[in-house]
Amino acid sequence: MKPLFAVLPALLLAPTALAAPKPAPGPNWNRGTPLTVTMTNQGFVPARLALRQGGQYILRIRNPSDRTHSFSAKEFFGLARVSPADQAWIPRNEVELKPGQSATLHLVAPTTPGAMYYFKSTRVADAATKFKGAITVR
Repeated sequence: MKPLFAVLPALLLAPTALAAPKPAPGPNWNRGTPLTVTMTNQGFVPARLALRQGGQYILRIRNPSDRTHSFSAKEFFGLARVSPADQAWIPRNEVELKPGQSATLHLVAPTTPGAMYYFKSTRVADAATKFKGAITVR
């Protein structure tokens, strides 16, 4: 019979003894519930969005108008998981679109239930209009 100190290193290095748990799979960025927000010269349509906590979405923001507008949702974009490929659209947690432009963001909603996040346009010309809205996470 071998002494315990001779067997202990083999037990500690056994693959089953040191197996790390597998990480949870990441989101499939090609999937998600589609949402569209249109920026008109009068405001956002729709101005209210309802998301499931942790739900996966494909958010398309369109600007068919003749002016540049922005979709600023700093707190929401700060807490949501946005596809690495789409990060370039939100350098300051806002999307700025010139006339005729659109942006598509693949994201996972924040996991805080009952949270409300506000969005607005940061363009000076939009300040006095209805360029505001809310995202509710249920």
